[in-house]
Amino acid sequence: MHFGHRLPLKWVFQRPESLRWAFGIAAVVTEGIRQLNTLPGLSENPSAVGLLKVQEQRVPIATSIVHRRQYRTTRDAVIPIHKMIQELETQGVVSKTHSPFNSPIWPVRKPEGEWRLTVDYRALNDVTPPLSAAVPDMLELQYELQSKAAKWYATIDIANAFFSIPMAAECRPQFAFTWRRVQYTWNRLPQGCKHSPTICHGLIQTVLEKGESPEHLQYIDDINVWGKHSSRSV
Repeated sequence: MHFGHRLPLKWVFQRPESLRWAFGIAAVVTEGIRQLNTLPGLSENPSAVGLLKVQEQRVPIATSIVHRRQYRTTRDAVIPIHKMIQELETQGVVSKTHSPFNSPIWPVRKPEGEWRLTVDYRALNDVTPPLSAAVPDMLELQYELQSKAAKWYATIDIANAFFSIPMAAECRPQFAFTWRRVQYTWNRLPQGCKHSPTICHGLIQTVLEKGESPEHLQYIDDINVWGKHSSRSV
Protein backbone atom coordinates (compact mmCIF):
# COMPACT_ATOMS: atom_id res chain seq x y z
CA MET A 1 0.00 0.00 0.00
CA HIS A 2 1.26 3.45 -0.86
CA PHE A 3 -0.50 6.52 0.49
CA GLY A 4 0.59 10.10 0.77
CA HIS A 5 -0.17 12.24 3.78
CA ARG A 6 -1.17 15.87 3.81
CA LEU A 7 1.10 18.17 5.76
CA PRO A 8 1.16 19.55 8.35
CA LEU A 9 0.22 16.66 10.58
CA LYS A 10 -2.57 17.85 12.87
CA TRP A 11 -1.90 17.57 16.58
CA VAL A 12 -4.10 18.65 19.45
CA PHE A 13 -3.25 18.78 23.14
CA GLN A 14 -5.98 18.66 25.79
CA ARG A 15 -5.27 20.99 28.68
CA PRO A 16 -6.05 19.17 31.95
CA GLU A 17 -7.45 22.25 33.66
CA SER A 18 -10.17 22.87 31.10
CA LEU A 19 -11.93 21.57 28.01
CA ARG A 20 -9.97 23.93 25.78
CA TRP A 21 -7.58 22.69 23.15
CA ALA A 22 -4.19 23.97 22.03
CA PHE A 23 -3.27 23.39 18.39
CA GLY A 24 0.03 23.11 16.55
CA ILE A 25 2.69 22.43 19.20
CA ALA A 26 5.66 23.11 16.92
CA ALA A 27 8.21 20.72 18.46
CA VAL A 28 5.74 17.85 18.56
CA VAL A 29 4.56 18.45 15.00
CA THR A 30 8.15 18.51 13.73
CA GLU A 31 8.98 15.25 15.51
CA GLY A 32 5.78 13.62 14.31
CA ILE A 33 6.49 14.52 10.69
CA ARG A 34 10.10 13.34 11.04
CA GLN A 35 8.95 9.93 12.25
CA LEU A 36 6.28 9.61 9.57
CA ASN A 37 8.79 10.42 6.85
CA THR A 38 10.84 7.35 7.85
CA LEU A 39 7.99 5.06 6.78
CA PRO A 40 8.45 3.33 3.38
CA GLY A 41 6.32 4.45 0.45
CA LEU A 42 5.25 7.76 1.97
CA SER A 43 5.14 10.88 -0.20
CA GLU A 44 4.95 14.56 0.68
CA ASN A 45 3.98 15.46 -2.90
CA PRO A 46 0.31 16.58 -2.74
CA SER A 47 -0.19 15.42 -6.35
CA ALA A 48 1.19 11.93 -5.75
CA VAL A 49 -1.35 9.13 -5.98
CA GLY A 50 -0.73 5.69 -4.52
CA LEU A 51 -2.41 2.39 -5.34
CA LEU A 52 -4.10 0.20 -2.78
CA LYS A 53 -3.32 -3.45 -3.52
CA VAL A 54 -6.88 -4.76 -3.53
CA GLN A 55 -9.24 -6.23 -6.09
CA GLU A 56 -10.74 -3.71 -8.48
CA GLN A 57 -13.85 -2.34 -6.84
CA ARG A 58 -17.27 -2.66 -8.44
CA VAL A 59 -19.50 0.40 -8.25
CA PRO A 60 -23.23 -0.10 -8.96
CA ILE A 61 -23.94 0.70 -12.60
CA ALA A 62 -26.53 3.36 -13.47
CA THR A 63 -29.92 2.11 -14.60
CA SER A 64 -30.00 4.58 -17.51
CA ILE A 65 -27.51 6.58 -19.55
CA VAL A 66 -26.77 10.08 -18.28
CA HIS A 67 -25.24 12.58 -20.71
CA ARG A 68 -24.83 16.19 -19.62
CA ARG A 69 -22.79 18.82 -21.43
CA GLN A 70 -19.89 20.64 -19.84
CA TYR A 71 -20.61 23.86 -17.97
CA ARG A 72 -18.81 27.06 -18.80
CA THR A 73 -15.66 26.93 -16.66
CA THR A 74 -14.30 29.95 -14.82
CA ARG A 75 -11.18 31.27 -16.52
CA ASP A 76 -9.03 31.00 -13.39
CA ALA A 77 -9.63 27.25 -13.22
CA VAL A 78 -8.75 26.33 -16.82
CA ILE A 79 -4.95 26.06 -16.57
CA PRO A 80 -4.87 24.37 -13.11
CA ILE A 81 -7.54 21.83 -14.11
CA HIS A 82 -5.80 21.06 -17.42
CA LYS A 83 -2.53 20.45 -15.59
CA MET A 84 -4.30 18.29 -13.02
CA ILE A 85 -5.89 16.08 -15.69
CA GLN A 86 -2.51 15.64 -17.39
CA GLU A 87 -0.92 14.58 -14.08
CA LEU A 88 -3.75 12.16 -13.33
CA GLU A 89 -3.48 10.63 -16.80
CA THR A 90 0.28 10.19 -16.37
CA GLN A 91 -0.33 8.36 -13.09
CA GLY A 92 -3.03 6.14 -14.59
CA VAL A 93 -5.86 7.61 -12.54
CA VAL A 94 -7.80 8.76 -15.64
CA SER A 95 -7.59 7.71 -19.28
CA LYS A 96 -9.10 8.78 -22.59
CA THR A 97 -12.33 7.06 -23.55
CA HIS A 98 -15.43 7.10 -25.77
CA SER A 99 -18.59 6.67 -23.75
CA PRO A 100 -22.31 7.46 -24.17
CA PHE A 101 -22.20 8.78 -20.60
CA ASN A 102 -20.91 12.25 -19.77
CA SER A 103 -20.96 14.46 -16.68
CA PRO A 104 -19.68 18.05 -16.41
CA ILE A 105 -16.51 19.01 -14.59
CA TRP A 106 -17.26 21.24 -11.61
CA PRO A 107 -14.00 22.83 -10.38
CA VAL A 108 -14.02 23.76 -6.70
CA ARG A 109 -11.60 26.28 -5.24
CA LYS A 110 -10.02 25.23 -1.96
CA PRO A 111 -9.66 27.73 0.92
CA GLU A 112 -5.91 27.98 0.28
CA GLY A 113 -6.53 29.01 -3.34
CA GLU A 114 -5.78 25.76 -5.17
CA TRP A 115 -8.37 23.99 -7.30
CA ARG A 116 -9.99 20.61 -6.76
CA LEU A 117 -11.02 18.53 -9.78
CA THR A 118 -14.56 17.37 -9.11
CA VAL A 119 -17.23 16.20 -11.52
CA ASP A 120 -20.93 16.92 -11.08
CA TYR A 121 -22.32 13.40 -10.79
CA ARG A 122 -25.64 14.42 -9.24
CA ALA A 123 -27.70 13.26 -12.23
CA LEU A 124 -25.73 10.00 -12.38
CA ASN A 125 -26.16 9.43 -8.65
CA ASP A 126 -29.93 9.78 -9.04
CA VAL A 127 -30.08 6.71 -11.31
CA THR A 128 -27.45 4.62 -9.51
CA PRO A 129 -28.63 1.70 -7.31
CA PRO A 130 -27.92 1.99 -3.58
CA LEU A 131 -25.23 0.38 -1.44
CA SER A 132 -25.45 -0.33 2.27
CA ALA A 133 -23.82 2.68 3.93
CA ALA A 134 -20.81 1.83 6.10
CA VAL A 135 -19.61 5.32 6.99
CA PRO A 136 -20.07 6.07 10.72
CA ASP A 137 -22.05 9.02 12.01
CA MET A 138 -19.79 12.03 12.53
CA LEU A 139 -21.57 13.15 15.72
CA GLU A 140 -21.21 9.69 17.29
CA LEU A 141 -17.49 9.69 16.47
CA GLN A 142 -17.14 13.10 18.09
CA TYR A 143 -18.79 11.88 21.30
CA GLU A 144 -16.60 8.77 21.34
CA LEU A 145 -13.43 10.79 20.80
CA GLN A 146 -14.33 13.15 23.64
CA SER A 147 -14.74 10.17 25.98
CA LYS A 148 -11.12 9.03 25.54
CA ALA A 149 -8.91 9.69 28.55
CA ALA A 150 -5.98 10.85 26.46
CA LYS A 151 -3.73 13.88 26.49
CA TRP A 152 -2.43 13.86 22.92
CA TYR A 153 -4.38 13.36 19.72
CA ALA A 154 -3.10 13.11 16.14
CA THR A 155 -5.06 13.17 12.89
CA ILE A 156 -3.77 11.70 9.64
CA ASP A 157 -5.60 12.75 6.48
CA ILE A 158 -4.75 10.27 3.70
CA ALA A 159 -3.99 12.24 0.56
CA ASN A 160 -5.92 11.38 -2.62
CA ALA A 161 -7.43 8.30 -0.96
CA PHE A 162 -10.23 7.81 -3.51
CA PHE A 163 -7.74 7.99 -6.37
CA SER A 164 -5.70 5.20 -4.75
CA ILE A 165 -8.53 2.66 -5.11
CA PRO A 166 -8.76 0.74 -8.43
CA MET A 167 -12.18 0.49 -10.08
CA ALA A 168 -13.46 -2.42 -12.17
CA ALA A 169 -13.27 -1.79 -15.93
CA GLU A 170 -16.98 -2.44 -16.54
CA CYS A 171 -17.90 0.35 -14.09
CA ARG A 172 -15.72 3.06 -15.61
CA PRO A 173 -17.67 4.26 -18.71
CA GLN A 174 -20.48 5.80 -16.61
CA PHE A 175 -18.03 8.24 -15.01
CA ALA A 176 -16.89 9.83 -18.29
CA PHE A 177 -16.30 13.58 -18.51
CA THR A 178 -15.09 15.88 -21.27
CA TRP A 179 -12.27 18.40 -21.16
CA ARG A 180 -11.12 20.45 -24.14
CA ARG A 181 -13.10 18.22 -26.53
CA VAL A 182 -11.44 15.05 -25.22
CA GLN A 183 -13.43 12.54 -23.19
CA TYR A 184 -11.84 10.87 -20.16
CA THR A 185 -12.98 8.48 -17.49
CA TRP A 186 -11.70 7.35 -14.11
CA ASN A 187 -9.72 4.16 -13.57
CA ARG A 188 -9.83 4.78 -9.83
CA LEU A 189 -12.64 5.70 -7.47
CA PRO A 190 -13.97 9.16 -8.47
CA GLN A 191 -14.85 12.03 -6.20
CA GLY A 192 -18.52 12.95 -6.48
CA CYS A 193 -19.77 9.38 -6.84
CA LYS A 194 -22.21 8.77 -3.98
CA HIS A 195 -20.69 5.36 -3.22
CA SER A 196 -17.03 6.44 -3.10
CA PRO A 197 -17.04 7.33 0.64
CA THR A 198 -18.57 3.97 1.61
CA ILE A 199 -16.13 1.93 -0.51
CA CYS A 200 -13.12 3.96 0.63
CA HIS A 201 -14.07 3.77 4.31
CA GLY A 202 -14.56 0.01 4.16
CA LEU A 203 -11.22 -0.69 2.46
CA ILE A 204 -9.17 1.49 4.81
CA GLN A 205 -11.00 -0.03 7.78
CA THR A 206 -10.01 -3.52 6.57
CA VAL A 207 -6.36 -2.49 6.22
CA LEU A 208 -6.31 -0.99 9.72
CA GLU A 209 -7.89 -4.09 11.23
CA LYS A 210 -5.33 -6.39 9.59
CA GLY A 211 -2.32 -4.41 10.79
CA GLU A 212 -1.07 -3.69 14.29
CA SER A 213 -2.61 -0.23 14.37
CA PRO A 214 -3.12 1.50 17.73
CA GLU A 215 -6.57 2.29 19.08
CA HIS A 216 -8.11 4.71 16.61
CA LEU A 217 -11.24 6.23 15.13
CA GLN A 218 -11.71 6.45 11.38
CA TYR A 219 -13.95 8.56 9.19
CA ILE A 220 -13.42 7.67 5.52
CA ASP A 221 -9.80 8.80 4.90
CA ASP A 222 -9.28 10.59 8.24
CA ILE A 223 -7.71 8.55 11.05
CA ASN A 224 -7.50 9.76 14.66
CA VAL A 225 -5.12 8.18 17.18
CA TRP A 226 -4.38 9.21 20.75
CA GLY A 227 -2.21 8.54 23.76
CA LYS A 228 -0.95 9.89 27.07
CA HIS A 229 2.39 10.87 25.49
CA SER A 230 3.14 12.49 22.14
CA SER A 231 5.47 9.67 21.05
CA ARG A 232 2.67 7.12 21.48
CA SER A 233 0.40 9.08 19.15
CA VAL A 234 2.69 9.02 16.11
